[in-house]
Amino acid sequence: MQQIPNSIFREVLFLYQKKYGRMTIGAWLNLEMEQSNPLIMLLLGVGMVAGGILIRFFVGSPHLVILSLNIETMIPPVWLMTLLWTLSFLIVGCAAGFVLGYRARGCEVDKYKGGMLFVLLAVLELCWYPTFFGAGLLFLSVLESILILCLGIGTTLCFYRVSRFSGMLLLLHDLWLIYLLILNFAVFFRA
Repeated sequence: MQQIPNSIFREVLFLYQKKYGRMTIGAWLNLEMEQSNPLIMLLLGVGMVAGGILIRFFVGSPHLVILSLNIETMIPPVWLMTLLWTLSFLIVGCAAGFVLGYRARGCEVDKYKGGMLFVLLAVLELCWYPTFFGAGLLFLSVLESILILCLGIGTTLCFYRVSRFSGMLLLLHDLWLIYLLILNFAVFFRA
């Protein structure tokens, strides 16, 4: 179990373990959720998804770029990529909201450092779609994907120090970023 900075939280955990033995995943999630503000988590998650939808609306459909680069056999169907992209935004927004709303004391440095990295990550992720699908700048989108992955890993490490739950959520997001980077490289070298 991670170092818990809040003494009250530690006492609750100790009493739970003394009474019931080993902690279950559900009990651990309940204790984690009690330390955070779910409203902030929901607002940031929905805000990230709304930002992604607005970017997609203003840039347009990726079909023209996919057809012009002749990469329709390399990538999954557009509906699946859109769904995964949206879920990725929801995950990263909820994880950020979970950490930024975290009430435990003693983790402020990692919380705010992770928050700053999250802002940079969110801006770059929202800029990737117009770079790749709007302007068709493949090399710039590869560089942007590398930077997004580095920021994603840094954000994950900072968030994990505050809350294991949000760190694990961001691990899913990092796997998605690795997949997108590989796909971005493949498209760049094919075109």
